[in-house]
Amino acid sequence: MKAISLTDILVYYDGIQVFAAADAAGRSYVGVGYGPDISTDCYIVTAARPERLQQFRGGQLDLRTLLLEAPGGQWYITTNPGGDTLFTLEPQPGPVAQSPYLPGPNFIMNCEPVESLAEWQEPAAAPAKAPA
Repeated sequence: MKAISLTDILVYYDGIQVFAAADAAGRSYVGVGYGPDISTDCYIVTAARPERLQQFRGGQLDLRTLLLEAPGGQWYITTNPGGDTLFTLEPQPGPVAQSPYLPGPNFIMNCEPVESLAEWQEPAAAPAKAPA
């Protein structure tokens, strides 16, 4: 079995929804949560070319297209019940285009990854003007 390590949380809402990861050889992956019960933390995962992953992060590529471009069409399922940063991938049969877990079209990133938001600070208030 193949293992990947979490590198970035791209969408977080009551748990990780979309993440970026890498394997030991440095290949990029993207994972997307699926299923009716978010507490199970089930994900569909595919490899992703770094330049296409960057385009997704920049809002220039939708998530479904990124997943469908998986090299060789290979896709995986993983779970993360303990909130760990290491995911064990289970290869799935057939091309990713046949996966019932693909997200719908037109999901575009329109904000910074979670780590960047953690560094964001409230802008300083404008200094109060002295009474005239």
